[in-house]
Amino acid sequence: MRRFKKIVALTCLAAGLTLMSESVSAQDVAKPPAPAEAPAAVSPVMTGIVDLATADSPLGLGHVAPQRGTEASWLAATELPLFSTPNGDHWGWLWRGWLIPNGQGAYAIGRDASFAMVGVDSSRLGFPVLAARDDGWLQIQYTTEGSAWVHQTHLRQGTGDLRFVSWEDSLAAAATVEMRHGDDSQVLRSQPERGRNVLSLISASSLIEPLEVQNGWMRVRVTPLASDCRALAGATQEEGWLRWKDSEGELLLVPGRTACAD
Repeated sequence: MRRFKKIVALTCLAAGLTLMSESVSAQDVAKPPAPAEAPAAVSPVMTGIVDLATADSPLGLGHVAPQRGTEASWLAATELPLFSTPNGDHWGWLWRGWLIPNGQGAYAIGRDASFAMVGVDSSRLGFPVLAARDDGWLQIQYTTEGSAWVHQTHLRQGTGDLRFVSWEDSLAAAATVEMRHGDDSQVLRSQPERGRNVLSLISASSLIEPLEVQNGWMRVRVTPLASDCRALAGATQEEGWLRWKDSEGELLLVPGRTACAD
């Protein structure tokens, strides 16, 4: 019960960001926890982290993640100050596997604090970026209802080496992509436009390799797969165009996350 109360309190905090503290500019590095107060680094508890790519939540413009890492283990090396608004109040830290709001205790990610992230490939999770400003400020989502602002000058503090990558760049660089949901399907077209150019209907079980991105369309090579990840007997590869995002900018395709994508 005590743990549940901590998580509920943290969710309210994350949704509201009502802590008051000294305003810190983008070029300043917020004061980290004092060595005597900073908890030892911990790896997040994965059962307490939701992958938003499998839900119906908006995934924004891209993601913040390191170039390497397993699931969310990279958070154990991350030292990232969080702000309530761009150029606004510094209210806490993502600190070596902990969420530390100013003036409060430390919450172990995934254990004391439920987190929400997004699968950026078959082995890594990152934070969705809901907004990106020209002055370097990024709004990241880190719970199902809460978000905070970070600045790109702070992303390489610690040893996490975080980077902001747009979904367009992430999908173009992926070895494979897949339908966001397992029950999705999409029409493969001969041209990057709607019309009388239908080639076939592509199911979520297919192996999809990206070849080119053009606005909201992606040219792909598709291999129909059986349940054991082998090419379906008698099936042939096709090339054509799929929509990678809808008219409102939401992702229809995501970087490959399944065993067949490896």
